[in-house]
Amino acid sequence: MRLGVVTGLPMESRVLLPYCSAHLLVRAAGLMPGAARRAAEHLIAEGATALMSFGLAGGLDPTAAAGTALVASEVRGDTWLATDGIWRDRIADLVTADFFGAIADTPVVLVNPDLKAFAFERTSAAVADMESYAVAQVAAERRVPFAALRVIADTADDVVPPIALKAVSPDGRPLIGKAILGALMNPTQLPDLIRLGQRTSVAMKRLETLARLGAPTAFGLA
Repeated sequence: MRLGVVTGLPMESRVLLPYCSAHLLVRAAGLMPGAARRAAEHLIAEGATALMSFGLAGGLDPTAAAGTALVASEVRGDTWLATDGIWRDRIADLVTADFFGAIADTPVVLVNPDLKAFAFERTSAAVADMESYAVAQVAAERRVPFAALRVIADTADDVVPPIALKAVSPDGRPLIGKAILGALMNPTQLPDLIRLGQRTSVAMKRLETLARLGAPTAFGLA
């Protein structure tokens, strides 16, 4: 088996790069519409025989803290797409994930608790992200196994301030100058920005641990 992993942001893919091999391919899709689908299709073209969505997620379940690791049972969008049952059990054991749960598809970042609460009520999913559903669709179309492993960054109660969104390029890279300028011009957003940074730091450390535990064996496929 050859695993193709799709992330949204380059910083998510970087934690996997030390483990790339003949069994593990990685692509950071970026944030543009259709980007995750294109990344998954490119990985299939490069020889991937299984697909995984990997990275950060926004929390929808109010009980889930930042840094919580979820192995997806399914992804919920226009339809519900299940992950591979045997493989997801193997991943959960391998990386010591916190729980199984559903991922809700969202076309945009859910920036405040009201939007997250609405998504939770509508989907009953524990987390939301912008990539997993598209990757799951490609896996279903190509008849290859699919899994998703996500870590909560912003929780259900957290606000993602506008300056945070403006400080990320379409390919998912941080724009430091815009972040500094935004903070200077919008000081009232600073508490939410600082909180988001702290949450993201916790989540990225967990993501690095998941990569260390799972990536050397292509998350149980090699």
